[in-house]
Amino acid sequence: MIDATVLLTGSTGFIGGATLAELLDSHAGCRTLLLVRGETATAAAERVRRSLGRFVDLARVESALKSCWVIHGDLTDPHSLDDARLSGSAPLLDVGPDKRQPAPRLEEVSHVLHLASNTSFRSVRGVRHTNILGAMMLAHRMRPVAGLKRFLYVGTAYCCGDGGGTIVHEDDSPRDGVRHIVEYTNSKAECEMLLENTAPELPLVVARPSVVVGHTRLGCRPSSSLFWFYRTVDLLRRYARPLDVREDVVPVDWVAQALLFLLFKPDLQHRRYHVSAGVGSCVTWHEISAVFARCCGERPENPFRIVDFATIESERDRIPALLGPGNVDHLLMALRLYFQFVTLDAEVFDNSRLLAEGMPPPPRFTSYLPLCATQSLSRSIFDQMRDDQ
Repeated sequence: MIDATVLLTGSTGFIGGATLAELLDSHAGCRTLLLVRGETATAAAERVRRSLGRFVDLARVESALKSCWVIHGDLTDPHSLDDARLSGSAPLLDVGPDKRQPAPRLEEVSHVLHLASNTSFRSVRGVRHTNILGAMMLAHRMRPVAGLKRFLYVGTAYCCGDGGGTIVHEDDSPRDGVRHIVEYTNSKAECEMLLENTAPELPLVVARPSVVVGHTRLGCRPSSSLFWFYRTVDLLRRYARPLDVREDVVPVDWVAQALLFLLFKPDLQHRRYHVSAGVGSCVTWHEISAVFARCCGERPENPFRIVDFATIESERDRIPALLGPGNVDHLLMALRLYFQFVTLDAEVFDNSRLLAEGMPPPPRFTSYLPLCATQSLSRSIFDQMRDDQ
């Protein structure tokens, strides 16, 4: 059992909720501060409970919940992490004033896990405001904390941008002069460089997840984030690259375990780590398609075709028949962005650093894809897309 005081941001998100669930389940001795937006600390705490309930039975982690405190605030608000806000923290589990532990102070924090992020593919100003300004304010607030052992910043493997080759290594990026498809990945790359250049004494480690889809035990019940894209491609039978192209996909529960592994391992050999499938666990579209066929049926009358996105747009009349009723314009707008990512050189993000540290390899996407696919039969593509809004 690890004795630590953790400051976690982003606990209401998909990866953040899974990580908090894993933290409470496997590191019950930790005291945890959660920075969450909300009108009041109580409202913020309710947001966390709803997010956490997607992954774990709250009654099972009740003992650990007694050591969790919620600070209602915003990363970009300089007062969110001041003493006055901390003194008004709300317990994640209301156990009564006589049994309530005092909230830890920021000066007692030993580990920071910064997951909060604006993942919008359309915003520029809002993304930069949260992903750069927010991260920098948090990092510089924590710089003087004497007992801080680890500041784990969670970026994205796609901070490599375009032109990095089919197998991407951690030290290939970030770098200047790279084309980014969306401001989200650009902001993550820029923030990494700023953290290293402006806070050299920060005990910084960078974790870069690749494509996070589903949960090995819960499938898509916690969230269908990004799974709708794979399901859509399979139903449309249209893709922009050959089907032997590899996909680097990892489940959210393994990502949560890997993040906590990097957060708490005392000695790490590197500063940057891909949290990814890597060469050993990546899958091809041939393999993905074969699983969908076993779960949802063969469709010999509708074979896969390799096309550009203009062709998909020209075939919009076939979309309702294959996907069901919904906003086709909205779907095409989202697909256009994801198809741009498909055209990047990057296929696999090398994870040999993480595995060499002792982290078990991730399960292959196709091993839990049947669970995600069969669960999804009761939801439309358009409904699943809402999980990414």
